[in-house]
Parts: sequence; structure tokens; C-alpha cells
Amino acid sequence: MVMSLLPGIFATAQGGPAAAGDAATLSGWVTIHNDFFWYDQTGTTILTRAGCLRKFGNLFYWYGLLHWQDKNGWNDQTCYTSADLVHWTYKGIVFHSTVGANRMDVLYNEATKKYVMFLKYGGNAANLGIATASAPDAQFTFLNQVRVDSADIGDMSMYQDDDGKAYLAYVWDQTGPNRQHGIYLLSADYLTLDKRMYLWNIPSREAPHIFKRNGLYYYGTSETNGVKPSPTRYYTAANLAGPWSAATTLITPGSSTTYETQCDFVFPFSGTQGTCYMLEADRWLPIGPKQGGYLWLPLEFNGTVPTLNYYQDWDLNVSTGAWRAFDYSRNLASGKAASASSVSGANVAANAFDSKTYLNYTDTRWESAASDPQWLMVDLGAAMAVNRVILKCDSNYAKAFQIQVSTNSSIWTDVYSTAIGAAYSVTDVSFTKTTARYVRMYGTQRGTTNGYSLFDFMVLNDSGATSIPELKTISPVSDAPSMKFHNGNLHYFIPFSAMVNIDIFDSRGRLVANLVKGFRNSGGHDAALSGKFMRGVYAYRLTAGNGTTVVLRVSP
Repeated sequence: MVMSLLPGIFATAQGGPAAAGDAATLSGWVTIHNDFFWYDQTGTTILTRAGCLRKFGNLFYWYGLLHWQDKNGWNDQTCYTSADLVHWTYKGIVFHSTVGANRMDVLYNEATKKYVMFLKYGGNAANLGIATASAPDAQFTFLNQVRVDSADIGDMSMYQDDDGKAYLAYVWDQTGPNRQHGIYLLSADYLTLDKRMYLWNIPSREAPHIFKRNGLYYYGTSETNGVKPSPTRYYTAANLAGPWSAATTLITPGSSTTYETQCDFVFPFSGTQGTCYMLEADRWLPIGPKQGGYLWLPLEFNGTVPTLNYYQDWDLNVSTGAWRAFDYSRNLASGKAASASSVSGANVAANAFDSKTYLNYTDTRWESAASDPQWLMVDLGAAMAVNRVILKCDSNYAKAFQIQVSTNSSIWTDVYSTAIGAAYSVTDVSFTKTTARYVRMYGTQRGTTNGYSLFDFMVLNDSGATSIPELKTISPVSDAPSMKFHNGNLHYFIPFSAMVNIDIFDSRGRLVANLVKGFRNSGGHDAALSGKFMRGVYAYRLTAGNGTTVVLRVSP
């Protein structure tokens, strides 16, 4: 059976994707692709500006603003759902206003069994608007709007703590626009303001959001640049009532503007192996090669200091809470012989199979002649198992196309087919494992009057053992623990006395053994290897004390 994906941002890395709407529990990895646009199940662009991501039951809900580019259209709030972070289903407009609303958020109140929507209601100088619904994708009914302590508010968001209490993070305009920020506790039913927890001067900052890691709260903001990109800064506190630290600028190597975005929210993916704290940021104004309306990246921590490194592709395991950079060595098509039905100028077939980074991925591409049909083919050099193809498409896209495989380049078998391709999209499709030497994209309908154009064409086999990069649940700190093999044992060093846990994972990220569990004094230790392992690549993960983690990959 063929497993197919619509153009989008996510795809399964091990195993086939669930059908849209399935209440599936994720057990494997999904790949997140940045720099391209997101599309729903119909091939329509996903629009969730200045919104939020929530998980209710077994489904993820992504809410946000619909028509941000229309100054008269800051009124409609949309909702999309996904069971697997692969297929996104458009549920429609769940709230409509006539006075302008944005920066919305949704929380579930366990006591009242109601879903509560909060909005910056009435424009830029706004009230706090509140609406409720009996289901997360139902129409929300507007209840009321209130001024916060007799003054307008700017940007806002909601935070729900571990004890179920809800807090409003907001820009307060009492002393002038965008000069102060506050945190307000809500009533038990989330429908009214209870008491202000903290107020402090943070001039020229907006887009506030709160998350908590290891008992420490983070309050994040952007600059007040409208929809222009800006750096992100964080304040920290052990209590929402303060005191809060001075601002620390989020480290974003190579970028002074959070990779051309404005921060929106941080979503924690918590699982059996830890928590991945993912920053979602809005790319309101695509600049240069960086397209796509949204940026999803994992925060990495050195102690309590976050860093946001850039990954155009990275893998997330929602069940375990682990993440890793995408391993491009898995691409069986990289550097292999390529051919095409036609080319346009210097945009030859080999360009879709060369090495790229997020900084230069638009520099080379394949483009065909402006006619139908057209194809692009790679010769893997020998027949081998394949079960996944990733296509990164230019603005000159294939509206309808097939992915086909062959052992002789004469007889072709379709493993994927679609008629809803889209511009600047990623098609990431997993299918039943098959044997092929040749893989091609066969386009039957262009989306524009120009030819077909692809930046990247990757072929993978994710059904067997593959080399995996480091699990990056938490970044190492200075003088971090270390591991190496010595005299047939695993030798590990910890610079401080702490509880130590060493787990062994196979190439799919599955836990296969626990080698060490217990308190260890600082210094060097040996752990005897036990158990029999099949041939392949394994990751040994050491976690010490407060979560300091290192990973060692080996091929026994």
C-alpha cells in the first residue's frame, strides 16, 4: 500500500504516515522542513499568524490569524488539526470579529470543560477579548472584552502552569505604547482577571510568551518592529511573581533577527526521554532565499541559557521528546548520476542532487522546458531498498506528478501520485519498501507557465538501520561528562557527583538497554557491556544530575 503525503512541512522518517484525522500515537521520528510554505490536506496554504499550538487529547491544534496582509481582515481566527504532525486538516474559521483581533491563544479548563480563547481584541490598542467553545475546533462564542487595569494592551499570550492555573502575559500601555509588560493571574474558570502578579518596564518590546524548563520560567519578547524581523530576548525567574532577571538576547548564530522572523511561542514536546522546547516564529516578510511563513526550531540550552541554531531539516520524536539534526548521509541520491527529459539553461539535472545548506540551497536547481510532461531521474548505481523521497520545490512547481521507481529505467512503478502540488513546497513521502535502481519525478501538469523546477531530490531507505546523529535533548555544558570505550568496557567521566543514567538506543531511536542507573561520585567509572546486539549503529546516552546529556555513537 502506498503511503502518501500532501505538500507540507512534516513527514515520517520511520514507517508510513497516519491518515489525516487518525488519533494515532507517534512512535517514530518526523522531519520538520523550514524555509518552505506549509499546506493543508487540500494543498491550500496554512495561515496561522500570531497564533498558538496546543495538544488536546491525541490531536494537535494549530490556531492563528487568517488574513494578516489585508488591513481590513484582522478578524478571522483559523484552526488546523493533525494527529501525526504530518497531515494538517483545515477545520475552518473558529472565531470572527468585526473590530480586529489577533495574538490569540486557546486553553482548556478542566473544571468547566470549556475551551477558552483569548484575543488582543479591537486593534493595536486593545482590550482582552474572551470567547469559549465546547470543542477545540468548534465555533467560539464571544463572551466579553475587558480593559486590563483600566488601560489598553498590546501583544499578549497565555501560559498554563503545571497546576492548571492560567496567566496572561501582556504589553501594558498605561504609561504609553509598548513601555511596560505584565503577568496577570486569571480566575479559576479563566474568564476574568484575578490579580496582577508582576509589572515591569520593558520598553519597545512585544510578542510576549512564557514557558518553563526545569522549574525556571522564561519570558520572551521581540522588538516592536511591526511585522519586520527582530532579535528575541528572554527574562528568567523562579516564580512568576518575580523577581525577573535582566534581558538576555537569544543566541542565533549568523543572524541578528532570529533568522528573519518574529518570535511567537515555545511549545514543549515532552516524552519518555526528555523535552524538546521548540520555538515557533512568524516569518511575516520572506527575505531572500528564506521563504515560508513559519519557522520551527529546537532550543538548545547551555545550563539555563538558550541558543537557537538553524536547521533547514531536523527530526523530532514526539513520543520520546528527543530531537536530532537531519542526517544528510542518509540521502542515497546525493552526488549520483542524474538525467532529465529537458533542462533550461544552466539549471541541469545534477543540480537537484548536489550538496546544499540553508544558506545556499537556492543557488542551484533543475528546471525543465516549459511543456508537459517532463521528468527528472537519478541512477542510484545499483538496485537497493528505498521507501522515502523528499522533493523541495521552487516557485515553478509541479501541480500534478508521480514519483516512480524502476530496476531497469524502462518499466516504471508509481509509488506516489498527487494533483495538488504547490509552490515553494516540500513533498516528503514514505511508501512501502521496494527495490529500485532508478527513481524519478514524472510531472504531468505544471503549476505555472514556466517549466518544472526542483532545488532538491532526496531518496532514502528508512526501513532499516541508518546512521543517526546525536540525540540533542539537551546541549552539553562546559566540563561536561564524557564517554569512551576502554578495554572492552564503557568508560565514562562525570565532573560532579550526581544520579547517572546511561541508556542504549538503536538506529531508530528505540531504547534497547539500560546500562547504568544510580548515584555516582565525580570522576571516572567503568560500565561492563552486557547483552547481545544485532549488527548496526547504536547511541549511548549519558544523563547526569540536572539533565546534562552527552551521546556516543558506536558500531559494535
